[in-house]
Amino acid sequence: MTGKRLVAVIDQGSSSTKGAVVGRDGRRFDEITHPVALESSGLSVRHDARELAASVRAVLDPLIHRHEVAAIGLTCQRSTCLLWDRDSGRPLTPALSWQDTSQTETIERLSRHADRIAALTGLRLSPHYAAPKLLSLMDSLAGGRKRAEKGELVAGTLDAHLVRHLTGIDGTEPGHAGRTLLYDLERGAWSAELAGIFDIPTNALPPLHRSCGDWGRYRGVPLTAVAGDQQAALLGHGGWGEGVTAVHFGTGAFVLTSTGNRLLRHPNALTAALASTFTTSGFQIEASVNSAGSAVDWARRLGGESLDDWHERNLDADSLPFVLPAFRGVGAPWWRSDARAVVSGLSLEDSAADLLAGTIAGVAMRVLDCVELLGSVAPTTVLRASGKLTRLTGLTGLLADAGQIPVETADDEEIGLLGIGRLAFAGLTGDERELSKPPPVAVRREPRWNASRAEQVRDRWRAFAESALAID
Repeated sequence: MTGKRLVAVIDQGSSSTKGAVVGRDGRRFDEITHPVALESSGLSVRHDARELAASVRAVLDPLIHRHEVAAIGLTCQRSTCLLWDRDSGRPLTPALSWQDTSQTETIERLSRHADRIAALTGLRLSPHYAAPKLLSLMDSLAGGRKRAEKGELVAGTLDAHLVRHLTGIDGTEPGHAGRTLLYDLERGAWSAELAGIFDIPTNALPPLHRSCGDWGRYRGVPLTAVAGDQQAALLGHGGWGEGVTAVHFGTGAFVLTSTGNRLLRHPNALTAALASTFTTSGFQIEASVNSAGSAVDWARRLGGESLDDWHERNLDADSLPFVLPAFRGVGAPWWRSDARAVVSGLSLEDSAADLLAGTIAGVAMRVLDCVELLGSVAPTTVLRASGKLTRLTGLTGLLADAGQIPVETADDEEIGLLGIGRLAFAGLTGDERELSKPPPVAVRREPRWNASRAEQVRDRWRAFAESALAID
């Protein structure tokens, strides 16, 4: 392959930084994974920002060295944020994870603004997002507020810090800016009103750029695309076109439906920017399961199980214990950041394997909660799925059977790398056609239950979830 047909792509996530080289045909090769640490204590979850930036270099450098790449694409976790020095780019604080919910008191104090914040941002007032965390970091840093007012430091999401680290340029894009609670979604700009609500000086916010285009250069190679990790996953599923619904399983599970250039809303869903290109801006509606892969890992560790043994196991939804995987709160449609995991129906005859099976089933049920919600805005005719958990045929089968929808599992587990690769090519060439192309499908699973059984299972789940949340 010639260099003009290759891009290097990076996906910086909660547990690792992944990279690969992607061809114009979507083929991915020379993959590299670099683990990163995550420190968790109570509601506080954080990264060492220097380690995250170093991990990106550790993955990107060998890819650039070994291949003649024409461009770079970067995607990363969205609401993770920090402060850094504007002159040097040096991080001044840890990077608070999107999973961090330590600012619950701040959210409660600002609850009277919740409706206005939702109207401007498309998001719910939640401690998962960046603004309350940035406020906390600013107040904890000696002289932080004065420096922010003078524009001497930058308060931004992780993408902006990584871009600065790679290119020397401060900047963020709509998908990430939209996770701060400081971004006016309809205007496509920072909001002075929102900054005033959260008491964050606008001088400290990074400049806004298109998601694809000229982001500067790293070791002579242009960075042509930056996007949120879930936006990149939706683009990997061909979500630039309107009406595509996809779920990507990672630490959490995020269900997204593309709405084209239409900004659609639902009171219990999120509205967000998908990406902005040379010609237009795309939007999505979104619902989230905060604990998916992390919940399955918890149950697996308790019993010493290996997921390799679960690839072909079916799940008997009628006999398993119920598990609400709310280890980091509950997302759509309840949006309870204070909720905690609940297990019901365990008996002395149940084993650790039964608990794991119940947790996998609980993740599937939570995803269907989200699919049903989004389907009321844009009907779902097929659910495109990706991520490591899609290897579990019991999970994808339960999605299809209980959800009464076909489920197409992408052949490529790392769909975000494919999506950011497509966006990087679009930023390089101006050709956006690949952004609407569906990925190769490994398995298409059709529903096998009749509608009556599916409805009974879903009704039992809803009754359990409502009861569990009432108890909590």
